Amino acid sequence: MKKTLIDKELSEVSAVIRKRNQLTLPSEAVNFLGLREGDTVVIKLKNGAATLRPVRRSYAGIAKGLYERDFLERERASWE
Repeated sequence: MKKTLIDKELSEVSAVIRKRNQLTLPSEAVNFLGLREGDTVVIKLKNGAATLRPVRRSYAGIAKGLYERDFLERERASWE
């Protein structure tokens, strides 16, 4: 099985600020973060450093499969 960049730990990549403060992320960073066109990222500024993280596209389904199908019904029944 071929090892991809996402399987590895990525420590540092470089990007260049262009006209009008545009920043193009290297494909290694885009792939590592699972970004696609139109996604939003958050840049956190602290103590002279910046970190970048993707904003979750949707929270829908985040807990899917966490509980058994009838969990809610059994839980409510136990309250009575």
